[in-house]
Amino acid sequence: MSDVSFILPTNRDASKFSNKVIDNINSLNFFGKTHEIIVVSPHPISGENVIYLAEDEAQSDGCVNAFNEGYNISTGDYIFLCSDDHYFDPNSPLVTKVLESRLFTNRKYKIVCLPTNKHGSCKLPDYTQCDGIIARYPVFARETVEEHLEGYIFHPGFKHHYNDNWLGYWLAQQGEPVIEINKFDMLTFSNSCDKMYDEHDEGVFRDLIAAYESGSQKYV
Repeated sequence: MSDVSFILPTNRDASKFSNKVIDNINSLNFFGKTHEIIVVSPHPISGENVIYLAEDEAQSDGCVNAFNEGYNISTGDYIFLCSDDHYFDPNSPLVTKVLESRLFTNRKYKIVCLPTNKHGSCKLPDYTQCDGIIARYPVFARETVEEHLEGYIFHPGFKHHYNDNWLGYWLAQQGEPVIEINKFDMLTFSNSCDKMYDEHDEGVFRDLIAAYESGSQKYV
């Protein structure tokens, strides 16, 4: 059992991507908390605090399924999501204290987000007609995933993108818009955004919005 679980999907050269993230995570200030790094990949990856979960290469079509599968074997009370081309701020584990603070005392959903590269929050697309923001790099309390998200980190209809758009939209519709903590920005070390599934994923997002507006208001 660990206090904090990091889930890292990757299907790229480990020496250029995931190994750098693993080293970064292990260098963070955990302030007495224990951690595990669940790496989901079609290629075996090892390292300090790493738990490897094999992914069928034929099924490696984006990060969403990998996040959900990684969550299923995680043990942490708090769940951090990783990209294989972003570093965490050295003190980012302290964001778990935010979820334990008065700010979240009366909030049903214990989810807080980490912005990226010091450029502030990102609004949802205009067509959502929602003032909420995208839920970038969400950190979850396990009890929220289990009790309110039906055991899913992200909606399984997505492949790679727009999953954080849906989470941001859905939270806003629940009356608990996303909170970002700008003390712990994620930092990109390789600008390598993969957009090959964007058409599919945006279609899923639009369909979920339409379904929500028609009365189907579950996260999954």
